[in-house]
This record gives sequence, structure tokens and C-alpha cells, in this order.
Amino acid sequence: MGYTHYWYRPKVIGKKAFSAIVRDFKKIIPALEKAGVVLAGPLGEGEPVITTDIVKFNGSRHCGHPAEHELVIPWPAPGAGGVFAGEPVAGTWFAGHLLMTRACPGDCSYETFYFPRVRELLYEGEQPEENGLWFDFCKTAFRPYDLAVTAFLIIAKHHLKNRIVVRTDGEDAHWADARLLCAIELGYGLGYGINEQRELCAQQASRVGT
Repeated sequence: MGYTHYWYRPKVIGKKAFSAIVRDFKKIIPALEKAGVVLAGPLGEGEPVITTDIVKFNGSRHCGHPAEHELVIPWPAPGAGGVFAGEPVAGTWFAGHLLMTRACPGDCSYETFYFPRVRELLYEGEQPEENGLWFDFCKTAFRPYDLAVTAFLIIAKHHLKNRIVVRTDGEDAHWADARLLCAIELGYGLGYGINEQRELCAQQASRVGT
């Protein structure tokens, strides 16, 4: 349980396409930092891993944000956005807190975002979906690095077109910041919309033991 993004991708992404994705993602990192998104490596430690064969990052465990809020299984409220844009807690849902903005409880790390050029099997016997694409996901809990994850997926969609399918637990409005960021920094993404299939995604996530 937790706010999650999902995608279905080819097992192998060509070097040219993957390099283009990495190039564009690197271009937006300064803007992410300016917005208060502190990226780190896996598990929130060290530097993010961004190469021509793999992208792997998390929010920073040592982000420096004040530990003022207890955020239990956070979920974005309708229209939520920004990074620490005002009081984060807007109320509760049945499992935890509703947030009006991306925030953290003094630790910006959550689940590591992992996007390799060549995808390895997650478990023995794993198979692609009917469309031949392979399922992956990242639970961000609407931490600040959620903005980096959604922007990366918009970039990947731009370069891979129909070779990647992106889903989300959230609403289209929750991707507005990432769309605007990509449009300003890269010149594309403003018209990107998310086609949700929550039940299918939840079934796939449970299949890999989340």
C-alpha cells in the first residue's frame, strides 16, 4: 500500500534511445534541485546513479528538511502539487495522511527508482505482459523526489513513444508539475496525460511481493 507509479517497458532499450532519455533527465536536475528536490543514490545514500546503462536514484535520507511532520502512508489530495508549498497535511484517508504538497518527515528517501537499459528478471519465471512489455513500479509516497520520478517517466515516454506504457495511482493533476518542468527545460511534455488502470497495476504489484 502506498502512492505508486507503474510502467510497462521493453526488456531491452536501444542505446541511442536510452542515451537520449539520460541526456534529457540530466538537463532537468538543476531545476529539480532549485525546486527543493534533493536526489541521492539507492536507499537514499550517496550520489544518484545516472549512466548510459542505468538510472537509479532516491530522495536523500539526509535532505536537511525539518522533521516537523509525521506522514503516515501519505497520499496526494485532489489538486496536490509543488514541493513543500505550504502546510503539507490536508487531512486523512483511510490508511494515513492526505497531502496538499510533496513533503517529507525529515527523510526524503522512500523506494528507489530503478530504470536500467537492459531489464533483468525480478523473480524466477517472470514473464512479460500480453503486449510484450515488462512491468515495473516505484512507490514514492509523494516525497519531493516524486517530481523527479514523474518527470523521468514523461521523458521516457517522449523518447520511447508506444514502447512504454505509464500508469499511476494519482490523478492527472498530480503530474502537472512534471509536465511543466519538462516543457520549460526540454520543450515537450505539457500535453502529456496519464491513462490510469489502477486495478491492473495493483494486481501486478502484488504479484512481485509489494
